[in-house]
Amino acid sequence: MILLKRTFLLLGFIGVINNSVIGQSNNVGTWFVYFGNQKINDKWNIQSDFQYRDYRFLGQRNQFLARAGLGYNLKPQNHNLLLGYAYIATDAYDEFDNKTSTKIEHRIYQQYLYKNKVGLNSLTHRFRLEERFFPNEFGLRARYFISLQKPLGSKTIAKGNTYLSAYNELFVDIKDPKFDRNRLYGGLGYGITESLRIETGYMIQAQKNITRGQLQLIIVNNLPFKIKQ
Repeated sequence: MILLKRTFLLLGFIGVINNSVIGQSNNVGTWFVYFGNQKINDKWNIQSDFQYRDYRFLGQRNQFLARAGLGYNLKPQNHNLLLGYAYIATDAYDEFDNKTSTKIEHRIYQQYLYKNKVGLNSLTHRFRLEERFFPNEFGLRARYFISLQKPLGSKTIAKGNTYLSAYNELFVDIKDPKFDRNRLYGGLGYGITESLRIETGYMIQAQKNITRGQLQLIIVNNLPFKIKQ
């Protein structure tokens, strides 16, 4: 019965967000996100994410992103150093919503990730440096990400449990020092299994000249990667 109630709670939350977004679909985008963190052993792991971003609600692709990296834990399951690569395709449109071009970016990035707990709340801090390669252009950017996950009605985020999720991420251009953007997110998640979660929420992205809302639908996969001996 508790599991059923939590499932209905998550579905209801998704419905409320969807109804709100549909009412202002011209101003709100949709991001479909997959995050993977596969443990190889106590020291090594593989992280990946794939994101399909619509400029408008369920339409007009804005961006596709594929990213993966190899990480190393300085301490058991914590203090993770990672080196990765990302491919990003960004579409541009004219005033009549016709696609005019697709800009390709190749990205190398390095990051440090640290986890800690405050009571039952799980905190994650991530520092990332990105070298961005465009046609005839190079960029260098730093990012700081902090997230909080709070279990609801239980002590842990596990199978059958719901949780609150929030994060903020600041982006700073280093090559030409200036503010790039900030992302603020709040959502609700549910543990399908011990290693698989779904989450949905709303993110506000603020840039220098524009602020937009983004509905996010997220799958988180922490299934370990096992090598046959």
